[in-house]
Amino acid sequence: MRGILPRTIVALAFIALSSCQKKEAAGDAVGEAQSPATMGQVAPTASSGGSQQQHDTLAYEHTVNVELGKEALAGRLSAIEAACRADVASRCAILESSLRWSAALPTASIRMRLARGGVDSLIDLASKDGKITARSTQAEDLAQPVADTERQLALLGLHRDRLTEIMKSRDLKIDQLITVSRELASVQSQIESLSSAHATLVRRIDTDLLTIDLTPPPADFEFESTPVRDAMRQFGSDFREAVATVVYFVAWLIPWLFVILPGLVLLRMFWRWVGRWLGRFERGGQAVADSGRST
Repeated sequence: MRGILPRTIVALAFIALSSCQKKEAAGDAVGEAQSPATMGQVAPTASSGGSQQQHDTLAYEHTVNVELGKEALAGRLSAIEAACRADVASRCAILESSLRWSAALPTASIRMRLARGGVDSLIDLASKDGKITARSTQAEDLAQPVADTERQLALLGLHRDRLTEIMKSRDLKIDQLITVSRELASVQSQIESLSSAHATLVRRIDTDLLTIDLTPPPADFEFESTPVRDAMRQFGSDFREAVATVVYFVAWLIPWLFVILPGLVLLRMFWRWVGRWLGRFERGGQAVADSGRST
């Protein structure tokens, strides 16, 4: 009885493999039996279906840059957020929203995910009394990831059903029942993980990603650009940084003074000793020369 479970699983695997091979062989036979006229009639339908499938598996991402007056920028961001929350039909969800200030000028950015039909209305709202300076749309084909996920889910579902049937057997021993239960729990966990991934892919296909950047016109940046005022504003911080640099330098130099000053004293003493030694050597050589001339 201990070998019943492995033999049952192997037998079920062979049966499934044989049925798949029979289906593929039957499909090949049908394809070969079709006449050229029939193939000509079927080809447009297949091509049309493939095009529709490719269209249905595209995930779109839109990026829009809008120039808007600095007075209306913060209010426009709030209006876009409110419109997104109110758009229940498009299932609009705010993923990221930020408002930043630089040199007394605001810039804003908002990122949303919503149904394709609600994209243009939000872009129109964002660009009201403003100017669209850039707009781009990108698409990613998710046909292969979706197909792979669905195939894995189908295989795991079949495996789960087989394990469930095996669990119903009254001939299983305790250790075999524990092994099958663990395998069933593992398969169920994989199914839940793949189902979550598949739901994410479907959501990316069914909804678009929209990013809107709001910035003031370049003229506002030039008007707010005041080098003298900026320099005066930075004077205090620059002065503190300079004083801190001097303090760091002095703190770094003081320990070296205890090494440098004695070294300089020793070097001076050594140089004096060398000078005296050279003087004695020269005087001795002069005396020898004078005694040679006298003789």
